[in-house]
Amino acid sequence: MGIACSHEQRSEAAPTPERSVPDIADRFIYPIGDADSTTQARDRKDAWYNAQDFGKNRHLGEDWNRNSGGNSDCGEAVRAAANGLITFARDAGPGWGNVIIVTHRLPDRSEVQTLYGHLEKIERTTGKISIGERIGSVGNADGTYLCHLHFELRERSNRYWDTQGPGYADDRRGWLDPSDFIDKRLKGASPR
Repeated sequence: MGIACSHEQRSEAAPTPERSVPDIADRFIYPIGDADSTTQARDRKDAWYNAQDFGKNRHLGEDWNRNSGGNSDCGEAVRAAANGLITFARDAGPGWGNVIIVTHRLPDRSEVQTLYGHLEKIERTTGKISIGERIGSVGNADGTYLCHLHFELRERSNRYWDTQGPGYADDRRGWLDPSDFIDKRLKGASPR
């Protein structure tokens, strides 16, 4: 069952000061589950599914849950979707809880960011990270929702670059469909 999230508050905290260039992100994986078998479908092939898709109900990301439902995914590993640099890692306030944002440099030198929201724990706060590296664990935004991972993917033109945004909006300019993006770049992903 999908979880509706309301993220209308925006933190004015400055992004993490470290701004070195991230390693090239030449492939992407899903941030939960097994890199070789995770898909967004709710099926028996893997333990996870996309409970609320990008664009549905004005949603700017995807909400990922375990197939078993409820809070069965609390504390599960959240991994970096690609090589990158952590540029935001902190409690982002009500409706968000702990959030990590990672900047990824693509082979064409353009950049995108992934956002991992509602985390129970933040396990990495700064520095370069590698694809599949554990960065946190699935949470519930400090008890606001049932446990799930809110996952966003953004273009450099996104007005909320380096900070959490609204979570929901009519205007989706600057946001990308995470599963579509990953599915096009999943080839060659290695197991964790």
